[in-house]
Amino acid sequence: MQRLASSPALLAAVESHNQPAARAALRPLLRNQLVRVRVEVGGRSFLDYGSVAAVAPVTAPLRNAAGRTIGTVLASEQGAVEYAATIHTITAAQVLVRAGSRTLGGSGASGGSVRLAPARLPNNGEIFYRGARYAVYSFPGAGFPALKLRTFVLARVPPASACAVTAAETAADTVGAAAERIYRDEQAGRTTRTVVRDFERSRPFQEAVASDNRDATEAAIVSFFKSTLHVVRVRATFGNRLVADLGGPHVLAPIGGKVRDAQGRLVGHFLLSVQDDLGYVILAQRFTGAQAFLRQSGRQVAAYTSPGPPSIPDRGPVLYNGIRYQAYSFPAEAFPSGALRVSLLIPPVP
Repeated sequence: MQRLASSPALLAAVESHNQPAARAALRPLLRNQLVRVRVEVGGRSFLDYGSVAAVAPVTAPLRNAAGRTIGTVLASEQGAVEYAATIHTITAAQVLVRAGSRTLGGSGASGGSVRLAPARLPNNGEIFYRGARYAVYSFPGAGFPALKLRTFVLARVPPASACAVTAAETAADTVGAAAERIYRDEQAGRTTRTVVRDFERSRPFQEAVASDNRDATEAAIVSFFKSTLHVVRVRATFGNRLVADLGGPHVLAPIGGKVRDAQGRLVGHFLLSVQDDLGYVILAQRFTGAQAFLRQSGRQVAAYTSPGPPSIPDRGPVLYNGIRYQAYSFPAEAFPSGALRVSLLIPPVP
């Protein structure tokens, strides 16, 4: 929002009521990160961008050089469908985003249809749908530009045998499984696979690697780093020869792709990652509330707090900084190869 509200070009266009200039100023500010934008002047729409049903709009004033408010800008970073898909990725629950009786998006959304969409849902409680039992949790939210939304999360009620011995252990297993899903999505989720396809379709990158040209390969990789794609490290090989390896030192969840020459022959491979170790630690804490510790060969390479506990079991209680946590650990993969151990400390859950 700050880059929109402080853009001299956008502010000048709004102040002069020049709509084409405002639209031209807005385009480079989007960076494929904003899905809906509205500029309002005098309480009326002056400029609109995007048409998807978006969630969580943020508003900021537009002030000219003299500090006078000349309008407002509203923006959303995520559509209802993508928002529901994010929650589904983390929780494995079905998700519906509704405005009144109208469904704007859902985790089964495709072409406007939602696979799991009961006509009526309680705000909280349980339902039986298509022969299965679901626990329902919902919460209010805001849609673009001023819609009242409610997000419904429908989780299959597991059999009692799926629960651990204690409530704390059950909560740890649930949170830990969510953290594992975040990791798997970083390594092989839809967005990551899209990045791989973009590298495989990039003629500058493919031709540079196929010609064993290090400078050209690095230039192609840097152009991807500067683009809207989120990629943190790329390693390319021609045959068995390393051509280039650019990116951060502590990276996880590599995924591979192919390099072909102009005739379509397989001549090399590449590895890439869309997340580094610290980024995953931040995501895990943000979405699960757990503290994550990443260790390789017993050495801590990233952590929510440092130093971490001297040892963390696969499962079980851990006393750390005077708080009794539950541990959940799982194996992961470092870049370009090697075992990485992810350990979570899950705080007490009421």
